[in-house]
Amino acid sequence: MYEMGAGNGTLMLNILDYIRDADPSVYQRTKYKIIEISPNLASMQANQLMRNADARGHASKVEIINKSIFEWNQVVASPCYFVAMEVFDNFAHDAIRYDPTTEEPLQGTVLIDAGGDFYEFYTPQIDPVASRYMRVRHAATGGKYPHPLYQNRFRRVLRGALPFQPNLSDPEYIPTRLMQFFDVLERYFPGHKLVTSDFHDLPDTIKGINAPVVQTRYQRRTVPVRTALVHQGYFDILFPTDFNVMESMYRAITGKLTRVLSHEDFLRRWAYVEETQTKSGENPLLNWYKNASVMTTV
Repeated sequence: MYEMGAGNGTLMLNILDYIRDADPSVYQRTKYKIIEISPNLASMQANQLMRNADARGHASKVEIINKSIFEWNQVVASPCYFVAMEVFDNFAHDAIRYDPTTEEPLQGTVLIDAGGDFYEFYTPQIDPVASRYMRVRHAATGGKYPHPLYQNRFRRVLRGALPFQPNLSDPEYIPTRLMQFFDVLERYFPGHKLVTSDFHDLPDTIKGINAPVVQTRYQRRTVPVRTALVHQGYFDILFPTDFNVMESMYRAITGKLTRVLSHEDFLRRWAYVEETQTKSGENPLLNWYKNASVMTTV
């Protein structure tokens, strides 16, 4: 098993606990490898593992690889599971706007001046990664995906004729890095089965299609802002995942079949949900994550 972005390592320990208890023979041949880009989190995962080694005995099963998944260069030919929980929302995206008259795309670029101020501008020169994303998306979905220009054409022309209207469409944020992650799976993990979960909808997002929520903390409160042009290190930028589009792209790139379920439907299918119901009758696992989906390789 491979897990990307394992946080503090709790899921790793719980999975290994379950395999050991449910099927000791499978546990004997199980290897669990964490791919973690953050040195701090890799250290935390190692400490978590060592603190629990005596009680849980998993130390010999686990390897923590402190590198980016996008630096991976070793083919894993054997069958494996690849786990990615709430990592897509942190992947880099590109901003695209469209000329309403010509319908041509323009790619966003940010200039940071000597004083640290941000300036956004758009150019018709689309880089190869973003260009490939748009080609693969169109082919994989048959052209059926959310788009800033997919609205009543008469309305769009009328709006463009009004004074003081923007000369470009609202932005769409395309998950180019997620496409590259699927490329890594296809090239280096040909025998994988993917298990991933993330948010398909987020509150307080900025303007645009597939737009992120940009937020910071102030006096122990979460404060959303209305722009992604914020100073690095002071704000969280989280993107929703359009699982309809991403499922089609994953299938097109890897050739594998998938299933997408809501978080609730996935747990009703696989979990002992009666054990997570509270005395009040509420079930946090089913009720608290209405905006999350799960995609698995079948």
